[in-house]
Amino acid sequence: MTFRAWRVVALFLAIRPLTGQCDPAAPPTPSPPSTTVSAEDELSPNYQSETGSSNVVNLRAQIPYDNSSWVVRVKLPIVTAAPSESVTGGGDLAIWDLKVINAGQGQWLLGATFRFPTARDSLGTNKYSIGPSAGYLVQRGPLTIGYFANSFFSVIGPASYPGVAKTQIAPTVKYDLPGGWSVGLSTMQFTYDWIRNRWTDVPLGFRIGKKPLWMSSLDAYLEAERNLARTPDTPGWTVRALVRWKIAGPQNPSSDEDDGQ
Repeated sequence: MTFRAWRVVALFLAIRPLTGQCDPAAPPTPSPPSTTVSAEDELSPNYQSETGSSNVVNLRAQIPYDNSSWVVRVKLPIVTAAPSESVTGGGDLAIWDLKVINAGQGQWLLGATFRFPTARDSLGTNKYSIGPSAGYLVQRGPLTIGYFANSFFSVIGPASYPGVAKTQIAPTVKYDLPGGWSVGLSTMQFTYDWIRNRWTDVPLGFRIGKKPLWMSSLDAYLEAERNLARTPDTPGWTVRALVRWKIAGPQNPSSDEDDGQ
């Protein structure tokens, strides 16, 4: 091989890594979580073992910290309407502390959930609970898929109240459409009660979402789902409407509150 040919080969080997780094087809890395607040209205028009309906307003917030490598999520349910023999008011406060880990095109959320007995009477568990949480989301073009799961077990509380031991699994499937619209599965939070040794919630539902083109920091969705498990004192049908405001952060849904907590 001539000296000139060696120079061509050396130049090719030198620029090949650079061209790979600049390849526009390289998979994008997930965006860090955003700071968000949201309000969700949850209407249950019928129950499986009693007459009447209920309405719950879920207030949520998500706050990243430590350069967005961790995120705290907060949820407070407020019962605004209930069947005749039930009470209304604030429910138990739930807090998640989650580590954000990027893995290729996907993103893991790993950490713990904490439940505080801030509710009165039958609106809460009257127990302090703690347990592990884990979630994963990946976005491939217009399709977002993943799940979020958490388990929580009572550790402190009056012995006169029953213990708490539950696992909740919420799959995520969403497909973005033109004009800021999206369709996908509803919250669908499958719940297993380890004390009852049964699935108490086996939902099946559908969601339609909209992100206003004139204000990208807002998004909303409307969903309806049916609980296929025959469990006393649980809703049959549930209709939800949510409005979320993204205060700061990228406009990528990969790590936002879209996982059914």
